[in-house]
Amino acid sequence: MTENCKVVRDPIHGNIQVKDYFVDLLETPEIQRLYNIKQLGFAHLVFPGAHHTRLEHSLGTYKIASQISEILNIEDSERNILTCAALLHDIGHGPFSHTLESILMEKFGVDHVDLTEKLVLGEYEIFESDEKKFIKSQSVNQILNKNNMDKEGIVKIIRGKTYRKSYLSQILNSTIDADQLDYLIRDAYYTGVAYGMIDIERLLQTLIIHEGNLTIKRKGVSVVENILMARDLMYSSVYFHKTVRIAELMLSKALEGLPDTEPFEFFRMTDAEIINKLMKMGDFRYEIITRIKYRRLFKQAYSASFYDLDKQDMNVIKNLENVNERRQKERELENAFNIPKGHLIIDIPRLELLKAEPRIDKTDISVIDRDKVKKLDDFTPVAKAIRSRITPDWIVMIITDEKYRETVSEKVEERLFN
Repeated sequence: MTENCKVVRDPIHGNIQVKDYFVDLLETPEIQRLYNIKQLGFAHLVFPGAHHTRLEHSLGTYKIASQISEILNIEDSERNILTCAALLHDIGHGPFSHTLESILMEKFGVDHVDLTEKLVLGEYEIFESDEKKFIKSQSVNQILNKNNMDKEGIVKIIRGKTYRKSYLSQILNSTIDADQLDYLIRDAYYTGVAYGMIDIERLLQTLIIHEGNLTIKRKGVSVVENILMARDLMYSSVYFHKTVRIAELMLSKALEGLPDTEPFEFFRMTDAEIINKLMKMGDFRYEIITRIKYRRLFKQAYSASFYDLDKQDMNVIKNLENVNERRQKERELENAFNIPKGHLIIDIPRLELLKAEPRIDKTDISVIDRDKVKKLDDFTPVAKAIRSRITPDWIVMIITDEKYRETVSEKVEERLFN
């Protein structure tokens, strides 16, 4: 009998071999849709090479999880659950990946992990209603059922909850998990920055399981330092690059005012579909998409870091974390400066960052040194320094159309904090 096997050539990991029902999973609409979702949203506006997709990252995460499973000699049944979770962990991502996560949460009360869970458990379909007649492929849920896979276990691992043994979830959700390892290396490669250069082979050689937890040997500390610094620098220099962030804020603003009755389940769409949908809506949304298309973005008129603000100012910022308060303040400022609606945006990024990447401050990895279990902090000051660093560089930023920039820049601070 011919073995069901496929080899995918990847620029990061070389040949990625996919076998058995993983080939079927790879052909599902949920996975294939990820070919059309950019991994880094609008990062290509600053880093022209950043056109890689969520599917590439999903395959890379699957590959690393498979490698870790082999090195740690994890039994086959657990390995299958883990690698399924690795391959499927991002199938709930909406257009432009994390770009629209805040709108997804605000409008529907869910994030991409919630949607991933619904797809795995068969509670939702990725199809638009008129697409089903053209696509006969089985869904992720159907293939998992056919192969008697533990869907609830897969969801637990994706969510970082303990499944059977702690290390299974930690391989996909922890300080040095397969998900982060792939996206740091992959994103650095496609953006052309040097921050994500990680000696992954060295790291894999130092991983062990101790008392049911993913742990590293003492000799792996330097590699973990590298990973933590790479993650921090990638967030400050790439993921939250000012220009990338401005484009993301503009697209989010175009989606903000859609009426509740609008059947606009944009998390089903691809990048191109959502752009086309907004273009057809005309007026403000047409303007925003045209500006993004030709990179005629709003400009920064004001920004402040955590260190620029006193306690009273910080209370104002805390209040503006509430989306309704923030919108009200935007309208107040637009009226004060005679700016058309939607052409001034207040960005309070920290809370959104923590929701999109809750692992950003995690440095908790156990280290085995001469048969004793210690913490990373016992060997290096890097972990503590990473936890104390504020990312991104601004705690508040105001952007607007360039023709209003000078006026806003001169007077907005007083109106914002008084």
